[in-house]
Amino acid sequence: MCFSRRQPEGGMIDKGTLAVFSRVSSLTAQAAGRRIRHILGARIKEGMTVVDIGTGPGTIPLNLKSSFPKTRFIGIDISEDMILMAKGHAVRSGFQLPVLVGDGQSLPFGADKVDCVISLFAMHHMDHPKRLLKEIDRVLKPGGVLLIIDFRRDIKGPLFGIINAAWRAVFFFSTARRGFGDSVRSAWLPREIEAILGESGIGRFKVRTNRMELWVIT
Repeated sequence: MCFSRRQPEGGMIDKGTLAVFSRVSSLTAQAAGRRIRHILGARIKEGMTVVDIGTGPGTIPLNLKSSFPKTRFIGIDISEDMILMAKGHAVRSGFQLPVLVGDGQSLPFGADKVDCVISLFAMHHMDHPKRLLKEIDRVLKPGGVLLIIDFRRDIKGPLFGIINAAWRAVFFFSTARRGFGDSVRSAWLPREIEAILGESGIGRFKVRTNRMELWVIT
């Protein structure tokens, strides 16, 4: 399913949908953490400062914390409700997870202060990815590690249909039951992100793709 024109995914998420999302995130955090470890390998090390942009309920950095107990993970999300959920998950997990209400397009860190930035399925919520990428480039140390994974707007029809059906089933009793089409419509094309990186002069970030996803990675 290819949407030629991006349509921003607007509106606040209701509390019922947030609760379902929190439960789903808890169930999928282990797989997400395993995937990040597989992609980045030994590039995540003990003692690093790792920032998760769009952390949601914080389940992914908490899962990674179990593998890297001496690494400092910080979660950032624009939703106060998500941050409250992340704090609750942190208490129940027994791990410390500093979480901040904030926008990835204006990060609360000084230049060259962060070792690693991760962000999973959050960039499509942002209307100005150029600001996001420039902010990450600003705060990330020389030789720092970046992994952004998000949907791509030109996802193919059959794959879109399968994932959309699963999404509808999971969120059947919430306002998100329309499917994940809104998220795909608001996602960015690989060539759009490549153009932004070129315009911004950010040479250390590279775009990678698979059939469903757009990655920005160092």
